Amino acid sequence: MLISNSLSSTSSDSSIASPFSCQVCGKLGAGKHLGAYTCRACATFFRRYSGTKKLKPCKKKNDCDFMRNGYFNCKKCRLQRCFNIGMKSEFRKSIVVIDSAKMFISTDTNPVQPVVKFTTSRSPSPLLIIPPTMDTFLGRSNLIIFCAPKESSDTNYKQFIDVRFLVDSAANVLTSGLETPVFASNSLEKLALGLGNIHNSPAKFQTKFIEKIGKDEFLALWQDDMLKIAKWLTYFDEFQQLPLQLQIQILKGIWRVWSRLDRLVTTMIGRKRDICQDNMLMLDLEDNPVVFNLKEVKIDLSWQSRYNVEELRLFGYRYLDEKTEDLIQEMINLELTDVEISFMMCQLCFYYVGKRFQGVILDVVERFQEILSNDLHEYYTNNSRAQKYSVRITSMMRINNQIQKGIYERRAKADLMRIFDVFYVEYSDPEMFVDA
Repeated sequence: MLISNSLSSTSSDSSIASPFSCQVCGKLGAGKHLGAYTCRACATFFRRYSGTKKLKPCKKKNDCDFMRNGYFNCKKCRLQRCFNIGMKSEFRKSIVVIDSAKMFISTDTNPVQPVVKFTTSRSPSPLLIIPPTMDTFLGRSNLIIFCAPKESSDTNYKQFIDVRFLVDSAANVLTSGLETPVFASNSLEKLALGLGNIHNSPAKFQTKFIEKIGKDEFLALWQDDMLKIAKWLTYFDEFQQLPLQLQIQILKGIWRVWSRLDRLVTTMIGRKRDICQDNMLMLDLEDNPVVFNLKEVKIDLSWQSRYNVEELRLFGYRYLDEKTEDLIQEMINLELTDVEISFMMCQLCFYYVGKRFQGVILDVVERFQEILSNDLHEYYTNNSRAQKYSVRITSMMRINNQIQKGIYERRAKADLMRIFDVFYVEYSDPEMFVDA
């Protein structure tokens, strides 16, 4: 989130005066009210008490250190803090930039008419009043905030992508758990039910064929991936028993790896249902199939690099791994079940995150893999596929190993591109995009 003007507080407590939180109490802000970026509670408080002189005196001589989790027990010091950050009762309308594409006009009550400010690093454009976007119409929040550089930026500008709201949303999914109880014989089969629910949701619209993947598509896919894997992990009881912070750390470490295999699985399902053909990839975006041709799709990276895709290939950049088509076909030939796919996803993700972080996470994921391996053995012994199932597991692991190989090759190329400053994007949580 990027605020159009300075939001520095006069208070010495800089931890609660960031432009991503209320300047008064530190909780999540709701817009610019009466001259400052605040939450609705603090804005309401200021409207109510800004004109009164009948507040009780401060017991600590106007030097309170009283704020815990945004709670105040001294109205006089809270009001003084409002004045210190520039709140004025005569302000009736303020403008705050929520991201590079959306600007909302906030009144004393609720935000109203959306306004768009098209800003790029090269040429500013005027403010334009436009109709509400589809996101606004559907009530879908933008959990990934893309911030263009300021108009006065020099040639060393950086685009900024804030994913903190996305991480918070994923944490809420994990905390909320399953909407309805799900019963299965073991953890792996429960994960398989969750995977089926994610992939088999009824489509809202018809399949959409796209010819270009640009900034909007990338951000939408990232958001969808993060929330889908969070939802999927709520079906894993052993994972849900971990402390939330550990859950989030594991989630942030595996979501990009999970999405690579999920792309192949979604395309495999699409080809079986004749939604897409050979040399096409299908993405399930918010339950809506999106299809593009692997050889013809245009990848637009102008929002994060000064090089085009052809030039980036000199650094070894590829949007998809070379073996993508072969891996999809091999998965189709195996006729994988949801139980087998769930095991593949867990093995790929947990092995990767354990090797990456070591320590406590390695111990945890090794225990997970042991549990799930036993569940897979139970599944095969109670299933008609039990005969020579070791051959199937070998084929499944060969697919995973190829994906893993592609991840490490991609990371080496990404390190090279960082050395040459190929991309001009910074993230609020860089560790999430090590494998981007």
